[in-house]
Parts: sequence; C-alpha cells; structure tokens
Amino acid sequence: MVIRVMSESATQQRANGFRQTAQRAMILNEVVEAQAHLTAGEIFERVRRRDSRIAYGTVYRSLHLLALHGLIQELTFADHASRYDARVDRHDHVYCTSCGLMSDVEVPEALIARHVAAERSGFTISNHHTVFAGTCPACGVVDE
Repeated sequence: MVIRVMSESATQQRANGFRQTAQRAMILNEVVEAQAHLTAGEIFERVRRRDSRIAYGTVYRSLHLLALHGLIQELTFADHASRYDARVDRHDHVYCTSCGLMSDVEVPEALIARHVAAERSGFTISNHHTVFAGTCPACGVVDE
C-alpha cells in the first residue's frame, strides 16, 4: 500500500485529499524502515539528521496525516507517547513495561475477543487492537 500511494501522481493524491511532499516522504520512510515502533520524538530525531530545518510540529502533523490516510498506524496509549507502525493490517502487539520495547505478535485468538465484546456490549465492532503488556525476555533475565 505504501508503494502504491508513493507512486500516485500528484493529481490522484490531491483527489484523495493527500498531497505527498518531500518532508512527508522522508517521515514515512523513517517509519517504514524502522525496526521498532517509534515515537514522534524518535522519528523527529531521525528525520532531523537528514534535514536540520524540519520542525517537530511538521513531523507530528505529518504522522497524524499519514495515519489518517491509512499509510501508517498510530498506536495510542493513555499515559504514554503514541508509537507509529508501518504495518496497517490488523495485528496485535506485546509491550515491555520495563524497557518500552514493542513488537508485533500474531494472536488469532484475539479475534474471538472481538466477537465476545460485540455480543456482550451490543456494539457493532468495526476494529480492535490488543496490546499485551509484560516483561520482555531481556528484562526478565535482569529481574531474576
């Protein structure tokens, strides 16, 4: 999906309400190339190495826009900074409460929870995202 949007003509992008700029492309590239789920601050630091003129607000607004258009996924946490994921398909995450590591995890059973939630609440569930919190293997060794 990222490749398709990046190769669209400017006319098609404007028709879809999205105009790709060099700065947005640079920000999107950082999210796609990252081996982790980065915060806006971490993405800003990486992008700033390439373009010292870029402002934090530009990065933050661009991330929001990229997520709004489905090019990336924003993972929000009540009391922590949002993180950004290049994978936009439905998947879940594991999160280390000690070091902050976040990784993708495939949990087919989580789909059952969606049906249970709909059944018990009466809601029509259109989407869900599960984050399993705990201690990663590296931090677990340190704790022992």
